[in-house]
Amino acid sequence: MLPAAQHVRGERSVQEGGHRGIVVTHDRPGVAVVSLAGEHDQYTAPKLSATLAGLLSEGSHIVVDLRRAEFLDSTAAGALLVADQRATAAGSRLVIVLTDDSPGPVRRLFDTARLGTILTVASSFDCGLELAKPSLQSED
Repeated sequence: MLPAAQHVRGERSVQEGGHRGIVVTHDRPGVAVVSLAGEHDQYTAPKLSATLAGLLSEGSHIVVDLRRAEFLDSTAAGALLVADQRATAAGSRLVIVLTDDSPGPVRRLFDTARLGTILTVASSFDCGLELAKPSLQSED
């Protein structure tokens, strides 16, 4: 069973029929945190894609927390890239949390595929939340 994330402050929800390694929380208004745990590959990528697309359709900014992800393959990385493109087109933000303590296989994928040059990557969870939070629009 997936242990509860220590940073959960808001409403905790697991997508109906979801993969237990994909948990969605709402720590701040307008920001959804998608925490990935375990292995994510061609079998879990469709659920990841659907989860991210659903959150974007709600207008959420998204933080994808990879601190507990043990493995991502190219299809899971592709789901992140597509979601990032959709977020940009919708005026939302998608931020990846990848720390020095994140598992080696995940870090290697980001380094080898140079995903950090394409995606917004934060080196801490708090930094990820800060980067993803909605900006205040001032009226002139």
